[in-house]
Amino acid sequence: MARNSGQGGPIESRLISLFASLFFSVPTAAFIWLGVNKELAFWGGFLSSTYLIACIIVFAVLALLLPQLFPSILGGVWRGIVRVERWWGW
Repeated sequence: MARNSGQGGPIESRLISLFASLFFSVPTAAFIWLGVNKELAFWGGFLSSTYLIACIIVFAVLALLLPQLFPSILGGVWRGIVRVERWWGW
């Protein structure tokens, strides 16, 4: 019943992947929030920072629940950002 000290359990590996994903998901959430606010500012609106924090929390939950699928999700989000950027003409 000796546990290998170099090998983490499933919860430890998920937490490590969560912290690693924050490195990519926080800037992604910020780009989404800034892009939406830039477009809303043109029309006279604004999203509060609560939406930014909510977006970061959504990314964190996705990274925690779907650690293998999260890079694909984040890649799809970035491809969507590029498409919207081209469509809006930034």
